[in-house]
Parts: sequence; structure tokens; C-alpha cells
Amino acid sequence: MQTQPEDVLKPSAPPITMVPLYASTATTGPIPKKKPKTCLKVICCILLISTIILITVFLFFTLYLFKKREVQITANNANLEDLSFTITPITLNLVLGITIGIKNRNYAGFNYESTNTTILYHGLQAGVSPMQAGIVKARSSKTIHNTIYIMATTIINSPFLLPEMIAGKLPLSSKTSMVGKVVLFNNIKIHATVDTSCDIIVDLQSRTMTSNCNGKVKIS
Repeated sequence: MQTQPEDVLKPSAPPITMVPLYASTATTGPIPKKKPKTCLKVICCILLISTIILITVFLFFTLYLFKKREVQITANNANLEDLSFTITPITLNLVLGITIGIKNRNYAGFNYESTNTTILYHGLQAGVSPMQAGIVKARSSKTIHNTIYIMATTIINSPFLLPEMIAGKLPLSSKTSMVGKVVLFNNIKIHATVDTSCDIIVDLQSRTMTSNCNGKVKIS
């Protein structure tokens, strides 16, 4: 029986690969990723949007709502409401109507004080009509009508009255001055004075009248 020689080498075990310690620890799990700083970005965006909104609102109030706008006169005329007269003796019953239209373009009401409409005849006060205080609402218009009765007793001694009554034409004039103010948000005040005047010619024969009216507004 043959025996294998003792010097025949037996197959050896596979070589063991040495893994460094740092390599084994690095491959134990996935490498963590850095999280983006989303919170900081969101906060910055919110602050930016808030700033833009505040600036827009400030500019809107400053350039638009707080802007001073003129109070405008939209109507200014006179009309004859009643007329009767005699020359011998001299009597005169004359009633005039004065209409003033006001437009308020501001975002607050225009509060005007009480005043008077005065009728003059050659510089003499021939009639006065009181006008009560009131308000023209924001962004709206208002028409104010006054009726004035001519006081013949104040002009009957005028040297112009009899010749002009015979000629059939009486020259008159009216004046109205309204003082008021617009208050925006209890802070900004816009003072306005509305002055109106009319040159009036009353035709006694045709019982008609013509008028030429003017008006102006002073803002302060």
C-alpha cells in the first residue's frame, strides 16, 4: 500500500485581507448629507415681503390719500325768483336765488362754517341771506341754494334807483365767502376758502335777469 510522501504541501487557507480601522468604520453606514438652512431662507423671505408691503402702503398713503386736493366750484349762478315794482310811488319786491356747487376731491369731508350771501346795489347792502354750516362729504359734490330778498327800504333813497327803474334795468352784485377745512386722519388739515361773486342785471320790462358769476378757491 503506497503512502503519500509527507513533504507534499496541503492547500493553504485563503489569505486574510487586512482592513484598516478607518476603512471599516467609514463603510458602516451612509455618509450624512448637510441639511440646507431652510429656516433662515424662509425668515429672510418673510422679512423682505413685509418690508416691500410696508413701503408700498406708506407710499400709497403719502402720495395718494394724504395728497392735498383742491375744493372745486362746479356751479355758480343766480336766477330771478320773484319781481314786482311800481315807479310812482317807488316800490320794489325782488327775490333772487343764488346757487353754489362745491366738489370735494379729498378722502375726507370738507366742513364749512356758517356764512352769508350778500347782495349789493351800487355799494349799498340790499339783501343778506344766511348760509348754515355744513359738510361736503369725501369724494362727492354738493349744491347749496340761497334765496335773498331785496330790502327796498335800504336802497329806495339811492339817487340811482329811480333813473334805473325808468330805464328798466337794475345792476346788482352778490358775494359769498365760505371758510372750511378738510381733516385727514385727525392729523393733516387742509384749509380752504371759497369765494364766489356774481354781476347781475335785472330787466324790469321782460322780468328776466342775466348774471356773470365767478369763483375761486384758496388752499392753505
